[in-house]
Amino acid sequence: MNRLPRRAVTLVEILVGLGILAVIGTMLVSTLRSGRKEIQFSSDHLNAIILSQKVLEDLIEEMAMNPYGLETLGVEGASPAPQEITDGRSVFFSYLEDRKEPWGFIDPIADGSIGPQMKPLYDDIKKFKFGLSGTRIAPPGNGEDSNLVTCRLDFSWQTQTGKGEFGSTCQLFSPAEEKKADLAAAVDEPALDARIPAEVYGRPGKTIPELATEIGENVETIRALGRIALLTQDFVDSEGFRRQKEKIAEAKQRLSLTPATNLDVQYEYRLSLARLWYDLAKRCFQVVAYLVPSFTELKQQGRFTAGTGSGFDPMALQGQLQSFRIIYEHFAGSLIQSRYYYYSLLESDLSRYKGGKRQLQTLQKLMDIYRVAAVLPTRPQGAQEYRSFLERMKTLGRGRNPFLVRLVDQELVFVQSPSEWYDRLPNLKRIAAILQDQIPDILGFIREKSNDAVTGNSPASSTAAAGS
Repeated sequence: MNRLPRRAVTLVEILVGLGILAVIGTMLVSTLRSGRKEIQFSSDHLNAIILSQKVLEDLIEEMAMNPYGLETLGVEGASPAPQEITDGRSVFFSYLEDRKEPWGFIDPIADGSIGPQMKPLYDDIKKFKFGLSGTRIAPPGNGEDSNLVTCRLDFSWQTQTGKGEFGSTCQLFSPAEEKKADLAAAVDEPALDARIPAEVYGRPGKTIPELATEIGENVETIRALGRIALLTQDFVDSEGFRRQKEKIAEAKQRLSLTPATNLDVQYEYRLSLARLWYDLAKRCFQVVAYLVPSFTELKQQGRFTAGTGSGFDPMALQGQLQSFRIIYEHFAGSLIQSRYYYYSLLESDLSRYKGGKRQLQTLQKLMDIYRVAAVLPTRPQGAQEYRSFLERMKTLGRGRNPFLVRLVDQELVFVQSPSEWYDRLPNLKRIAAILQDQIPDILGFIREKSNDAVTGNSPASSTAAAGS
């Protein structure tokens, strides 16, 4: 059998083979390098997403607690300078972990931030920077959109191929307008006014204009006096008012019988009492606020100084005026009682039992109540009480809750300037316009008429005495 002769591999073939291997090797290395870059870029992009989620969650929590959040964070308006996230250079990454004594207190420089000792995390994220800005959708006074802010978050980092970027946008609620509440919505005004001629003036079957013509009084005064008389008496005599006071008495009795060691029941009864008192204060305030325009009408008609006039009998009006004063005092007293029971929920045992989230909710409610108490014209110490409360809150939050500390610092500044404070808290501004601008005159009017009735110095009394 014949065999084929062997052929040696030539040098040219070897070189060609090596060239092919080199090309394949180069392509493989290039592919591996490219894949590594893509993996690194994907990893950085994922880190940017995680970091941005952390910033946005903190922003949401800040805005939920702090109506001045954009200002206290320094991100309101135009885009600020990029922030670094390591070495405590950003407030969003300065209270991450309690790593050193004293435990329970985070120092943003010593143990709260991401430092070089935290490798490989430090090396992975030190390249990242971010910018955060927030703008109100519409200026105050332009409707509901003025209560919304748009926040823009942009992360950037250097890569081997250029610059990595990731952005996110969200909308948050930040009140700039007062809450739209129609105080007359709960009052059937036509039905109330229809009762005035018969129940207040003893002339059934008459309309208010007919009554005005008959007694020589103007319609506005008759309506104002009638609404004050009927609504105050209806409220004081109402089943709802009586039942609310009974519920409070029952809850106080149950609380007094609950052992101090039964923290769960203690908490629930105290919370129930705080809510019951607050609800009573709210109901009383609605009546007071609704009737303020009626007193304003009397003032404009000169009835705050005049003691006589057709259909205007100061003596007959005493009970109605005293009912209004009682309702106001119930409002102010109930507000303080509600504050007391909410504050009792912050006692150390109860606070630890329910946890930090419940504690923050209680603090927010207390701030709202303290704000209203601070503008009560019959509680001159209210403003100082609020400042003392804020200082205690700041002590509580220092090293533990930076959101709370920033809120308190800003609140303390605004409290020193009531006009600016009211502009930032439009609902409080509306309440203060009633309590501080209107109530002192009304209470003074009631006090004057009461003194006149007691001393017999009213014009009506003097006229009667002269005739006798």
